[in-house]
Amino acid sequence: MPLKGDFYITKIPVLDSHQKIFAYYLTVKDVEDRPVSVNVLADLLVNVDINKISGNYPVFLRVDPEVLEHDILDYLPESKIIFLLDPDSVTPEIKEIIKELKNIGFRFAFIYKSSFENVKDIADFFFVKESEIDSTVYLHKDKTVVTDIYSTEDYKNLLKEGFRYFKGDFIFKPATIVEKKIDPSRLAIMELFTKVRESFNPKEIEEIIKRNPDLSISLLKYVNSAAFSFRNKITSIRHAISILGQRNLLQWLLLFLYRSGGDEGYAETLLEVSAERGKTMEILAQQLNLPDEEVEKAFLIGILSLSDKLLGIPPEKLVAELNLDEEIVKAIVNKEGVLGKLLNIVEKTEEGKIVSVADTIKELGLSLNDIMSAQLKAFAWFEEVNII
Repeated sequence: MPLKGDFYITKIPVLDSHQKIFAYYLTVKDVEDRPVSVNVLADLLVNVDINKISGNYPVFLRVDPEVLEHDILDYLPESKIIFLLDPDSVTPEIKEIIKELKNIGFRFAFIYKSSFENVKDIADFFFVKESEIDSTVYLHKDKTVVTDIYSTEDYKNLLKEGFRYFKGDFIFKPATIVEKKIDPSRLAIMELFTKVRESFNPKEIEEIIKRNPDLSISLLKYVNSAAFSFRNKITSIRHAISILGQRNLLQWLLLFLYRSGGDEGYAETLLEVSAERGKTMEILAQQLNLPDEEVEKAFLIGILSLSDKLLGIPPEKLVAELNLDEEIVKAIVNKEGVLGKLLNIVEKTEEGKIVSVADTIKELGLSLNDIMSAQLKAFAWFEEVNII
């Protein structure tokens, strides 16, 4: 059953040659997946703070050429927006408008195709699918964003060939797992996680954390971040543990485990995706009025679902190490139960394929607006929380 009357957002990282986030590719889609129109862009600006979605990073936004002729541009941060256009749509008149907009700070990217010759003199970036790279593209490697990369191996090969920008869809692809022994530092965090979950004893937890300077510093940064906005600065480990409580402490430990455990060069990107996924799951579980225990599981399922990519550990093994419920494995691996269905919805939304789970959304009594609202709150939460 189709979803009608709403739009949704996908935010995919664009990585640079240092495997760090360079920008975000932001799509604001209706169910027909068209470039952003003036009306959709107006809806976006009314409902969304772009800075809370993208932080300090620029945003690639695919738009209709009509957007460039509209006063709505006055409400966009020109230093942050990189418009993406189809070169076939660039008439001589539009090209002149683009030149004027470039003079005030807007940047422009174009889809690579035969008509790109018409726009290469005004292009800041080109978007090209990996399968369509030809000899001409190699002449513009310094401003080419390669898309439709299907594996980490392909990404690494493109890096070796000298390409500088990569649309990060491949980070959502299942990882080829080479089983590794869990190193002692990660094991210690996992043991602490189990202790906090099974027996919340603040004094005992404080003693463990104080023996690890990295944990102590990270905990104080986390508790004093804008995500909590406590009136007074928290300066003691005991106070931090008490004021956070068990659930927030468990979330921090998982985030710390991911932050310290990523073997891939783009580990920080994966941390952000997994944290936002977990928070979106938690918000949706609350929306469904699930019991507190299920809300906690929702966050865990979201963040653990990328453990294969971040830690090289299959989710089922990590769940066992953390002594968690088998239901969590079933939700991650088989998408079973309400939480498994929520995970499937969130994953498909990240990939820009939310229409494929329209029936599941309706079955759970949710709307497209519920999904988008949860996503936006999760984006804002991650920008405020201090974990990286």
